[in-house]
Amino acid sequence: MKPLISNRKRHQGHLGMSWLLLLSIVASLWFAALVAAAKDYYKVLGVDKTASERDIKRAYRKRAQKIHPDKHPDKHAEFLELSDAYQTLSDAETRKIYDRYGVDGVKKHQARKDNPHQHAQDPFDIFSRFFGGGGGGGGGGVRKGPSKAFNVDVDIEDFYKGKTFTLEYERNVVCSHCDGSGAESPGDIHTCDACDGRGVRIVRQQIMPGFITNAQMTCDRCGGAGSVIKHRCSKCHGQKIVQEVGSVEVDLERGAADGVEIVIEGEADEAPDYEAGDVIVKVSARRSKGQFRRGGTSLYATLPISLSEALLGFERNITHMDGRTVTIKRDAVTQPGFVSVIDDEGMPVHGTMVSDAPEHDTRAGRDMLFGKLYLEWQLVLPETVDPALRKVLEKVSGRSPSAQAGSEHVEL
Repeated sequence: MKPLISNRKRHQGHLGMSWLLLLSIVASLWFAALVAAAKDYYKVLGVDKTASERDIKRAYRKRAQKIHPDKHPDKHAEFLELSDAYQTLSDAETRKIYDRYGVDGVKKHQARKDNPHQHAQDPFDIFSRFFGGGGGGGGGGVRKGPSKAFNVDVDIEDFYKGKTFTLEYERNVVCSHCDGSGAESPGDIHTCDACDGRGVRIVRQQIMPGFITNAQMTCDRCGGAGSVIKHRCSKCHGQKIVQEVGSVEVDLERGAADGVEIVIEGEADEAPDYEAGDVIVKVSARRSKGQFRRGGTSLYATLPISLSEALLGFERNITHMDGRTVTIKRDAVTQPGFVSVIDDEGMPVHGTMVSDAPEHDTRAGRDMLFGKLYLEWQLVLPETVDPALRKVLEKVSGRSPSAQAGSEHVEL
């Protein structure tokens, strides 16, 4: 009987271990599901999980410009989420914790620190560090490289309706193979033995007979770098940078001024020793081939009218730049050069909203204020007058038919 009891206990022990193993597997799957269900900071930034620190910084900069609450108040929550993602993934330690344990793991890690709020930086401070502005004082940090400037001409309709277009250009970027070191591998970088890594050498110079002085000069072996490279990078050939075709989205807002300069931060040339400069795009209106001309927030057009329209009145339909039909009706006599002024049919007033309009101003469906439209009427006379019309005009004017009809008499 004893061996039987022993076997039963052993069987129960195996069952207990099986249940523990099963529970452990279920718990692991549950935890993995929780991590997967949490916010994916890589997707928030729009980068892969293998993204480098430089890629993460570039992605944040590009996205932060597009959704900043000053420009898009409705994207405030999205901007805060982007800032959280950048704070987490830009720090090597917290990124490792996030990759393994998710957002909760990062929060617990921060809670264990002496200052639990150290990680929770103001998202607008982060933005200011990238784009300037704000308090902060100080000069340190990586210097910024030169800007790239471009001139782009668009139609006046693009200023009226707004337009987003892609600008492609050649730019220098830090070599991704060597990460800007110029070497094929980290092991190929050696301290310069001529200057002991200082980048400079002390040489003795005779300035005149009997007078010798010590002078500091840039090391001629390493060029002042303090290190020498045994095998150069196979991609950039030791240049540390490579050329690529870059592209930026340029957002021309409705009603923007002609010649406006749009700045896209951090998309110019890169180099290992400085941050990428800015791309500056000057957008101007090309000479209009249509009927509208622009003057600030106003629009101008010169339109023809016939003699009968000038005398009897007219109704004219004008197709505006957004495709709408604007109807102009005039019953009075129209003198040559007369200008009709139509409120709220000019250019959009940049940076305004309908809420800025006076109380009596009602513009259903409009989301901005608009300037005025000035229409100058140009009288176009016929080349000839048919006999029936001539008789009517002579009768109305009180003039008798001329014996020399059709001739001209000039006195000198």
